[in-house]
Amino acid sequence: MKKLFLLKMLSFVVCILMHSLAFGQNNANVNCPNPAGGCDTIAIEQKISPWRVGGFIGPAVAFCGRWSSTFNSDKYRDKSLFNGIGFHAGLNADYFFKAKEKKQLKFGVGAVAGLQMFFLRNDLDDFLGRIVAESGSTGAVIKKGSSEDNYLAVGPVLSYAFGKKTRSPFIEASVRGGLFRTTPAAIFVYDEATSNNIYSVTATDKRYHAGFLATLGLFFPSKKGLWSWGVEAAGFRTKVNYIFPGATIYSYQRKHGGFTAGLAFRRNFVRDIPVPKAPTPPLICEVPDLELMINGKSIKGMIFSTLDSTKADSINISWKSRTILDSTKSETFTARLHQLNGGMDTVIAQVVCQKETKMAWPAAYVNPVTGRPVEGQYYVTVQSQQISTCASCISEPSTTGFAVQSPDTVKIKVPSCFKQCFLEVYAYKKVKVKRVKYGKSPTSCVGCICPVDTVSKTISQYHLLGTVKRDDCDASKLDLNSEISNIKIPNWATTVYTSVETVVAGDCEGLVQGKNKINYSAPVKKGKVRIFKRAYQKK
Repeated sequence: MKKLFLLKMLSFVVCILMHSLAFGQNNANVNCPNPAGGCDTIAIEQKISPWRVGGFIGPAVAFCGRWSSTFNSDKYRDKSLFNGIGFHAGLNADYFFKAKEKKQLKFGVGAVAGLQMFFLRNDLDDFLGRIVAESGSTGAVIKKGSSEDNYLAVGPVLSYAFGKKTRSPFIEASVRGGLFRTTPAAIFVYDEATSNNIYSVTATDKRYHAGFLATLGLFFPSKKGLWSWGVEAAGFRTKVNYIFPGATIYSYQRKHGGFTAGLAFRRNFVRDIPVPKAPTPPLICEVPDLELMINGKSIKGMIFSTLDSTKADSINISWKSRTILDSTKSETFTARLHQLNGGMDTVIAQVVCQKETKMAWPAAYVNPVTGRPVEGQYYVTVQSQQISTCASCISEPSTTGFAVQSPDTVKIKVPSCFKQCFLEVYAYKKVKVKRVKYGKSPTSCVGCICPVDTVSKTISQYHLLGTVKRDDCDASKLDLNSEISNIKIPNWATTVYTSVETVVAGDCEGLVQGKNKINYSAPVKKGKVRIFKRAYQKK
């Protein structure tokens, strides 16, 4: 009877090992979370871009060559064009060399495009009234239009901040040169009856001249430093051409300029800069220590009889970690309780990805009278999973179990020798798989690393071709080619492998008791398997 129990216990242990290996390969990641952070050694930082844009709007005054001619209202400041107060608007884009966030003095280059218009003064009407009166016309028609300037200029820009903080005020100055398109004021006075010209001023076909623009402004940044608001003054200088048509056409060219002051803004931009960071240290998950206890005693690997009527305390299933944790990582456990009964492997209780270190025995599998488990073979598997900011690992399963069986009522002659061979035939196939490549996401959160591409990779994939089981066999006398003759070998296989696992128990003519496993390989040519030879693992 003892030998029979030993044989059953041996088969039970083999089943536990096979199921635990399958569990570790197929269910390691079931329902367990993965880290969401970036595991790369490249981080993304936001820095101020060297590019910046701005704008300006404000009133403008035309300059007529001399200060007294511009601002002395007792004289005609501009007898031909009568330019008065107008407005000036512009947009600029600048690039600063080696721009740093805390650098106070910055030098750059930029371009500005603008528009300005000078409205006609009221004293033009008095002037034209005298012209019409002197002509003697009684049906004079007067038409007039304001002057206008459009320009595009480029040149250096200098910016100086009063402090190193983001919100420090700064002054900015620039001198730019470029092309001005100037349209002078248009004035037409003619007699309606005779259509004779009385007085006229009009533009020539030469409207483009070189010119320059100088600016000086004071700005105050916003809280985040991206927007800056302030006041700015500017002055420009160019030339203008116009004619007096009539009996004799007089063509003139003179200096043209002006001053303006008003409100201005500047807008900085933030760009993503990849910078190296220290690689995340790897995680190592160790197998937890697993224990099964009844009445304070371990029951791992034991066999109990259903005829035992003594009462027992509840079964305690517990485990403990073998890892020292810190604040950068967390550890959870996945434990499952299996029952082997009637050839069926059923999970009767489980704890998935929890921090618990114990699991209750299900009440449905307890004898209510004795408090002992009902008949069956039971085993427990538990795995540890660790998660850090951007890494995770899962340990191999820790496995143990026990059995509750009914004693046999018929005496069975126990064989004095038990020999069994189990052959597993397999091959490896080259297949292409997709691997996810990670990188920066323009639409996700800042600093996040997300999947951006997939690349192909060729791997060797394990394929089980079949198994062979032989009782009362001697591994040294096996003809492997004959044993696997009924297993179909696929066309793609170039090499076939087989692992011969032997179990020896009892007195077997000097054979060493226990379990042993040897691997063999054989080449495949023209669909036929050649002679198997022992395969040694490379060291």
